[in-house]
Amino acid sequence: MSNKKTGFESLWISFSIAAVWFSTHCGGGFATGNQEVNFYVKYGWTTLFLPIIAMVFVAWTFRNGLVLAKDYNVHDYKSFANALYHPYEKIFSFIFELCFMATILIAVSTSIAGAGALLQNVLGLPYLLGITCLGVILTCLTIFGAELIIRVLRYKAYFLIITLVILAYLGLQSGFMNAERFIFTKETFGNDTAEAVLKMVLYVGFQVFGLIPCISVSHKITTTKECNAFGFFGVFLNGGFLAIISIMLLGFAPAVLKETLPVYYVTTQLGIPWLKIMYSLILFVALIGTAISFIFSTVARFEKLWVGKGVFESLLLRRSIIAIVTASICTATSVFGLTTLVVKGYGTIGYFAVIFVVLPLLTVGTVKIRRNAQLRKQQGIIEG
Repeated sequence: MSNKKTGFESLWISFSIAAVWFSTHCGGGFATGNQEVNFYVKYGWTTLFLPIIAMVFVAWTFRNGLVLAKDYNVHDYKSFANALYHPYEKIFSFIFELCFMATILIAVSTSIAGAGALLQNVLGLPYLLGITCLGVILTCLTIFGAELIIRVLRYKAYFLIITLVILAYLGLQSGFMNAERFIFTKETFGNDTAEAVLKMVLYVGFQVFGLIPCISVSHKITTTKECNAFGFFGVFLNGGFLAIISIMLLGFAPAVLKETLPVYYVTTQLGIPWLKIMYSLILFVALIGTAISFIFSTVARFEKLWVGKGVFESLLLRRSIIAIVTASICTATSVFGLTTLVVKGYGTIGYFAVIFVVLPLLTVGTVKIRRNAQLRKQQGIIEG
């Protein structure tokens, strides 16, 4: 019996991994609308095309990453970095890991900040009290309920997509004339178009670490064609959604530019109570779930490095300490607020990621991919 995959099976594998990318992309900054506003909407009419261009570049880097993961059979970020940066992996793999750890810090902090801002808007809970309570809850859930939360997290993207689709449809209907006016008059709200392009490049930079969850589930990828299909599906899902939500938010500018939770602001303007409640509940669960998944990944990374003696031989104790330290640092960082973390935190990571991850994937990665393809051709190896 042949183990060769059918065309449908190959497409389904590519689409499934693209869905993992979308689930990673749809984190706290994206789901609240804060990323869209600060990287695209605040620059006015360029919102029409820059989100799509950004996702094309991200898809290109991801596609190259998946091809390299396939060629070298590396499906964890450490082995992947070593393959990409060889023969200089000792230096650049270390930089790669530092950037990834910084991304986790900002991702968890933005989730806590977003949830804190949501509690402040919905329940009137003081921001500092809200993030402190969330830090404690996250620590407890990570230690005792990680598996349950990760199961819930599998479905959060579906519920969030449905909610955001409804919101986008109603929001576009309500704000279309306003968005159209900004686009046709090429309004930039006083910001420089060159700065808008720079922000797009930085967005590509910090989004590139979404590649890591994708390569971790890419074991079934066996051909470059499947990687190409993954890129196509990824642009369709991520670029399409990013553009639609951004244009929808543009329809509520300039008022929405001042909001910490822009999408929540839109729900208040639509005057549909059940939609506001549904979005708030799903967003809160999504933010908590995203934070826990990243904290848990930090625990999984460092519990292997720290093998203590005596009382620290207990795996549960080591996990608890790592979780407490991580949650405490991220909670303290979230004091700066969601907008500051998105603009300054992700923006800074973006600079380093463009230089040390995006450019190597697009240049060195392309050279290695072509060299490997030529070697397979010389050896008469056919993919599939």
